[in-house]
Amino acid sequence: MAKESAKKSIAKSKETKKKTAIPQKQWKMPVSFSADGAKMATLQEHVDPKVPTLSLAEMTPSQRAEIVAKRIEEQPKFEIAMLGGGTIDKQRAIAEVKAQSKIGRALIEIEQRLINNLIDRATSKNETRK
Repeated sequence: MAKESAKKSIAKSKETKKKTAIPQKQWKMPVSFSADGAKMATLQEHVDPKVPTLSLAEMTPSQRAEIVAKRIEEQPKFEIAMLGGGTIDKQRAIAEVKAQSKIGRALIEIEQRLINNLIDRATSKNETRK
């Protein structure tokens, strides 16, 4: 009985994730660079097959850090608590990311997971720009 309930809960969770639209502001935030590396590319540009962009694997660590710093900068409020790092405000987060410190690398990893999730959702057949 418990297994059946757990399966239903997992299925419902996956269903909810599929139905959740990508927020409008995320479509306009950078997730990559243009193919020539000259400018940042938004989520909308990245998923457009007519716009050549770099994949995560093609970006350098400094390009990834630049994207994450820009994404943090564009958020009206940013604050995160990290074990061993304390409470990190927007200014410190940007500095840590740009320095690619241990905390900065952790923030880059977190944001890259979010970006990958956004790209996966944006390219799925069920997602439309809202």
